[in-house]
Amino acid sequence: MRIRNFMVALALIAGATFTSAQAQQLQTRMDSLSYAFGMVQSQGLSRFLQQFHQEMFSNDSTQRLNMDLFMKAFNSGMKGETGLISTDEANKVASTIIKALQDEKAMKLYGDIKVAGEKFLAENAKKQDVKVLESGVQYKILKAGTGPVPTASQKVKVHYEGRTLDGNVFDSSYKRGEPTDFRCNQVIKGWTEALTHMPVGSTWEVYIPYHLAYGERGAGDDIKPFSMLIFKIELLEIIEK
Repeated sequence: MRIRNFMVALALIAGATFTSAQAQQLQTRMDSLSYAFGMVQSQGLSRFLQQFHQEMFSNDSTQRLNMDLFMKAFNSGMKGETGLISTDEANKVASTIIKALQDEKAMKLYGDIKVAGEKFLAENAKKQDVKVLESGVQYKILKAGTGPVPTASQKVKVHYEGRTLDGNVFDSSYKRGEPTDFRCNQVIKGWTEALTHMPVGSTWEVYIPYHLAYGERGAGDDIKPFSMLIFKIELLEIIEK
């Protein structure tokens, strides 16, 4: 797509009727090529920055990149000059700040979900029939199994149902009419924690804090950011040693 846009821009410039001022700057084919390439790349970068601003700040006019510093760094990089910080440092700084911005945005939108989940878990942990693992995963034994306990690398077969704190069922092998299988370490951390403490034949209700589920990002429309999750898990068998 960029090559096609570039070729279109080049064709327009090559076939354009320039003013005398323009002609003085675009005297050769390489002049035209240089200018066309710069125009196309600048437009792509401009669209990227607009998208970034929309995603990070929802077009908040008070939150904008300092374009003077941006262009200073951009020009230094293009010329291969030593900037204020190295490229490696720049990558670390950018990723750290972007993650912080994403977390701040998520908290503004979904902080109430985080608070509700933490409150639920705090109260739930006080119940006599609820056990709490060191990781923070909580569980209640609905049926005690007597089989072996799987390791993290083993493959197991389970029936399960998952719901959010408000009762929304987002996934269920029971509804599909057949159990599913996977390795214990190929699911969310909260599942791995529960399964590796769970004897075959058990059925547990498991309460998973958001940071051991889908974290600050959530998963799709049904699992919002910061959602703690509740699962009914029935461990049927270990199918691969």
